[in-house]
Amino acid sequence: MRLFFTYALVLLSFSFLAQRIQNVNVSLVNSQNQGTQSQVLVRFAITAGQPCNGYEILHSTDSLNYFTLYSLPGTCGNTTTDQSYNYTDGSPALDKINYYKVSIPGFEVSPVYRIYVTQQTPKPNVLVYPNPVFVQDHIHLRYFNYVGTKLEGFIYNQNGKPIRNLYLDINQNESDVNISELADGLYVVWLTDGNWLFRSKFIVKRT
Repeated sequence: MRLFFTYALVLLSFSFLAQRIQNVNVSLVNSQNQGTQSQVLVRFAITAGQPCNGYEILHSTDSLNYFTLYSLPGTCGNTTTDQSYNYTDGSPALDKINYYKVSIPGFEVSPVYRIYVTQQTPKPNVLVYPNPVFVQDHIHLRYFNYVGTKLEGFIYNQNGKPIRNLYLDINQNESDVNISELADGLYVVWLTDGNWLFRSKFIVKRT
C-alpha cells in the first residue's frame, strides 16, 4: 500500500510539470533600424501549475549538438495562470539553419524549432488565409519577420474605397478579422504600425 501511494505521489508530482511548455515560436527580429544583423526571438508559454525551477533556451547549428544559450536560474511558471516568456538571440549563425528548443531541466524539453537566418534581414510581410473565402466568416492574418503586437489600418474594396477600420492585436504572429458582412468581391487589407506597411489582397466568393 505504501509503495502504491509513493508511486501515485511521484506520478502526480510529475503531472504538474508534464507538457508545461506551450506555444513555442521562433521568428526573425527586423533590426535594420538599429543597423545590426538579424536576431531571433524565441517566445513560449509555461502553463499554469506547480512552479518550476528555471528554464533553459538551447541552441544548435547542426540539430545534434546543443548548448545552453540562456538559463533562468529562478522560479518559472505560476500556479493559477499561464505565463509568457521570450528571449532574443542577438548572434544567431548567419546563412544557415538555427535550431532552438526550450527545456525545464529534469522534466521536459520542447520539440525543436528551426529558422534560417540570412545576413540581410527580410522585410515583414503578411499572408491572408483562407483565400479565396468561400464559407468562412473570418480571415486569418499570419505575419512573418515581424514582432510587433498591434497594427491598425483598413479593408479597401476593389474600387480603392476604405470600408472598414482595423485595430488588430497580434497573438502568436496572427490576427483574426470578422468579414461576415462583406459581399462577394476583391478586397485589400492595409495595415501599418507607423514604421512597417502590410498589404495583401483576398477574395470573397460565397455564391
